[in-house]
Amino acid sequence: MRPEERMTLRAVRDEMRLRKTGIARFNKRWRSWAQNRVRQFRLPLPVTLTSDTALMDANYITACVQKAAALRKHDVKLWFGYSKRILELREELQPDQLGYIMWGYGKSSFLDASFYREILPTIKEQVPNFQSHALMSLMWCLKRIRWHDGRLNRAAAQHALDSVEALRPSDFIKVTNALAQLGLRDPGLREALSRVAVPKLEETFAQQFRDAVNPVTIGRLWNDEVTAYLLERFRKIFITARPMHLLKAYESAVVCRIQRPQVWRMLSKDSKSFYVRLSQRHIADKGKEPSQLHWDVSRLLADLGEAHRNSFRWGPLYIDIGLEQIEVDERRRCVMVDGPSSFFYCGALGT
Repeated sequence: MRPEERMTLRAVRDEMRLRKTGIARFNKRWRSWAQNRVRQFRLPLPVTLTSDTALMDANYITACVQKAAALRKHDVKLWFGYSKRILELREELQPDQLGYIMWGYGKSSFLDASFYREILPTIKEQVPNFQSHALMSLMWCLKRIRWHDGRLNRAAAQHALDSVEALRPSDFIKVTNALAQLGLRDPGLREALSRVAVPKLEETFAQQFRDAVNPVTIGRLWNDEVTAYLLERFRKIFITARPMHLLKAYESAVVCRIQRPQVWRMLSKDSKSFYVRLSQRHIADKGKEPSQLHWDVSRLLADLGEAHRNSFRWGPLYIDIGLEQIEVDERRRCVMVDGPSSFFYCGALGT
């Protein structure tokens, strides 16, 4: 055998061996992550989604809501039936069951204002008894449906502080991100959350930490110390980040540079260089654009003379077209289409 052929065959064998062991390691990691992700919010109770809701007890309706949301069953009649039965059983629901129900409604983005108005008083009474998963599910659901309730936000923030040792680090991140996006304004609670944030974030692995770097949370919740910690640590774990995490990190750096220049000056030279290079990098982010359905509905609303407003996202900010031309009372009128990230609410036909 010629030396060139021997070298080629050896290289082929080495490549096959490396590919075999590498794929096995990759699949093992992915399988572990996928199983944990699926089992994390799954109830093992076998249920039939189309069963008669009048025969469902608290355990059964909880499992049905979770399963329907996980399987993405967007049947309006089905969800209205679940909502009616949940309201009938609301006094019997346990805190963990309320958590699974709120996760299901957040996952499905079911927007029935009357249901939330009637169920939230019961939830407010149970908030002090919520464990980590239930508290995370509640705040995540409220963030998804854009439901602003100042008293509930303050109660959730206080409960997160009281039970911070029992909160999972990943749940703590989701709770704080939701509180920031829902507009927690209490300076005492914000400062208290900032004091416990760094020790809690130190418990996270790299893949859990990625979600902690959020421009809204940095701009509205964390203090200077936590902001500097987040930006410094993300530079060290960015290799695990996906494009959406890189985009949020870039937006967070912009928010820090504009709103808190003193924190930007506190960062190390390597960190500042990292974010400068990140700003020059192409980050694959498709973004959300108005579909043809959005434009058709917008034109029809304009023809009918119905006040609505078109909005779009620019960096970490939401821009409303014609906000200064809207009357005060018209701002309360809301036309929700296509979920909480909808394109229409209270303005004129925009571009």
